[in-house]
Amino acid sequence: DVCRHFHDVEFVKKQLDIMAMFKMNYFHWHLTDDHLWTIEIKKYPRLAEVGSVRRNADGSIHRGFYTQEQIKEVVAYAAERYITVIPEVELPGHALAALATYPELGCTGGPYEVCQMWGVFPEVFCPGNEKTFEFWEGVLDEVAELFPGEIIHIGGDECPRDAWKKCKKCQTRMKQENMKEEGELQDYTVHRIEAYLKGKGKRVIGWDEILEGDVSKTAIVMSWRGKTGGIKGAKRGNEVVMVPNDYAYFDYYQSKDVDKEPFSIGGFVDVAKVYSLDPTEGLTAEEGKKIIGVQANLWTEYITTFSHAQYMLLPRMAALAEVAWTPQADREYSNFLNRAKLLTQRYEALGYNFAKHILQEAKSNE
Repeated sequence: DVCRHFHDVEFVKKQLDIMAMFKMNYFHWHLTDDHLWTIEIKKYPRLAEVGSVRRNADGSIHRGFYTQEQIKEVVAYAAERYITVIPEVELPGHALAALATYPELGCTGGPYEVCQMWGVFPEVFCPGNEKTFEFWEGVLDEVAELFPGEIIHIGGDECPRDAWKKCKKCQTRMKQENMKEEGELQDYTVHRIEAYLKGKGKRVIGWDEILEGDVSKTAIVMSWRGKTGGIKGAKRGNEVVMVPNDYAYFDYYQSKDVDKEPFSIGGFVDVAKVYSLDPTEGLTAEEGKKIIGVQANLWTEYITTFSHAQYMLLPRMAALAEVAWTPQADREYSNFLNRAKLLTQRYEALGYNFAKHILQEAKSNE
């Protein structure tokens, strides 16, 4: 997540180096949100001028975006390490950075501003407006060119629908499409964008909210609200990436003694919890084949430096890597802890900041 706090190309490359160490082979790059728009789109140059600048409540300014040349540089750097980059362009919610730039894409026409607070906000894209789809398609044309991987993440999460209820354009769209409630507008959006990207040889992946409509079987589901969405998706035949917040949110505290920890968004996910993730739990052997991977999320509301990011990733990334690559029957926590402790010598040699006390606590709690 480079939207809550922007991180430069060198930061991203260092994170890719850490991923490569653990043979993590997909990098999910969260590029747009309420708080910043961080990718240059040549068709819409004002996104980089307006959407990439946040004026904070304390008077400070936070800014940053990647030029298309920098995007290509990161994609190439990742490919050298056998990592495919999956870009995320959020729709139809988490839209304020785009709406601040092009207010006509919202239901009220604004004014909007790039958001200074963390949270979920009612100002979202207007799916009743044909110009909104023209904007999304223009953005995605360039995104599809920049990222050669097959998958593009379209978000789909945390989209309040209050504005749609009051919007004449949205209500007209609902009547035209014979919709009964506003949730169907989101389904319509996901279907239409998926069809557009399919025409460009791309597959969509979205947060588990995309299952609330009759999403196609070719869409990939990213299960973040626990495992429930992933289980539902796999049972209906969708491929799934498991990233349940209660196992794999690395912005959560990793010790119950929060006084020892840098300030975080809350929650608690320690090494043992990460290691205990069984991605195919609750599924038959056949359904379990639909689980194509696991992921950790590092949201950056309170992560402003690479040193802090390293601390949140290490040693938990080692636990997730073993979940990803080692069959459940072959995993044994005590054995893992011994190897994870040895691995810290590599962190130290590379100058990485890591949570030294976590493995000691884990060993004593065994």
